[in-house]
Amino acid sequence: MNLLKSKKNNFKYLALIPLFLVACKKEAEVKDTKLDTVTTIEKPIDSLSTILKTEKESNQNIVTVDASKMPIRLNLEIKNPEDQLIIRLENLNQSKIKGYLKTEKPMNLRFNQIRMPDNTFDGPFTQTIEYETKQKGEYWLILAKSNMAEGTPVGKFFVKIE
Repeated sequence: MNLLKSKKNNFKYLALIPLFLVACKKEAEVKDTKLDTVTTIEKPIDSLSTILKTEKESNQNIVTVDASKMPIRLNLEIKNPEDQLIIRLENLNQSKIKGYLKTEKPMNLRFNQIRMPDNTFDGPFTQTIEYETKQKGEYWLILAKSNMAEGTPVGKFFVKIE
């Protein structure tokens, strides 16, 4: 009988080990940061050297970059479903633009349009774009949701332009 009680006590203590492990697990510290802008730009490699300026006009977040320093890599975020992101490519002097979007989670986001230096537009496109640039000057890549698709355009994503 005493042996049976001893085994029960041992099992009781063994059952407590997982509880101690879970209780002692340290949670990662969460920092609360507030941003003034809707678009967040992080430095993934050396991309911030290509950014000349960022600005916001109503629902348009505009990131102006130096296209002579391609390829350009940007980590961006859209926080409002009605927002557009415009990547303004200054000093573009190459025969073709290639662009790629990669989202952290499924998003309704695409290259909606491209604006050429003569103020004409073309589009829509998908999450990739390959476009022949017949004019030199400033091109705009306009990223926004597709009205013909489901899902939210809100979230973080990566853009590469070459």
